[in-house]
Amino acid sequence: MSKIKVAVVGAGGKMGTRTSNNLITKFSDKFDVKLVETFEPAIKKIENERHLTVTPIEEALDFAQVVVFAVPDSLIGKLSKEYVPMLKPGTGFLILDPAAAVARELVTRDDCTFGVAHPCHPSYFKWQKEEEAYKDRFGGEGGHQDIVMSKICGDDKVFDLMKETATCMYRADQAYVLTTDQIAFLEPTLVEQMGACFLYAMAETVDEGVKRGIPKEAAVSFMTGHIFNLSANFLGYLPGNPPVSDACKVAIGIGNRTVLREDWRKIWDHDEQMKVIHTMLHPDDPQI
Repeated sequence: MSKIKVAVVGAGGKMGTRTSNNLITKFSDKFDVKLVETFEPAIKKIENERHLTVTPIEEALDFAQVVVFAVPDSLIGKLSKEYVPMLKPGTGFLILDPAAAVARELVTRDDCTFGVAHPCHPSYFKWQKEEEAYKDRFGGEGGHQDIVMSKICGDDKVFDLMKETATCMYRADQAYVLTTDQIAFLEPTLVEQMGACFLYAMAETVDEGVKRGIPKEAAVSFMTGHIFNLSANFLGYLPGNPPVSDACKVAIGIGNRTVLREDWRKIWDHDEQMKVIHTMLHPDDPQI
């Protein structure tokens, strides 16, 4: 079987490095990869530390069946205006975050296929067999993880190539194909606006506990153990679905009044989500 031809644009950045490394080192039998980078320090890092070659953008785009667009979210709109017109017909163009697509800032073409692929990161419910995998908290470097994907527009057969590319570059166990709007509900709404916000507050509360004389190791062990247990409970992963204690229910109710705003569920609304995404992509022009 012939190899899938892939160009990684932004190959010297954090995500560009992670994804291109896997395609080159772990799946060299499946992919022929060309790296594109314009930032001079990143070019030197690719050449001097990774001992790989940077390919000019025109040559790489003419070569590729699948283009992995590993550039910052805030630059996808601007850079897609420059690079998408250069694609040859039939190319698959894969971005790594849905925000620019949902905000309609991603430039598309009728004769190419466009998609999103984003990692779930290793779940604490997913069994990590090897120590290397357990220590990979980000994913893609041994840690078992899943990914979510969507086809924004284009051809199903080309999207299949993009799905194969994304599954390998993230070293994913499972690729869940959703709509782009559904992925945007997962991030930023679920894991950043809600989850990361709460976890950051919890980390601050751990620091406050340390100020009160509690050893940090004890506070972290107590917090993360309870979060693992409560996550399993609330998400239905405990056999028999046992309820939390009555006292815990009371504390949750108090937290709903003292920590959460009464109207917090408005973050589920599409219009609210669009304001958040616009503000994330354009922090100099906040809408919320």
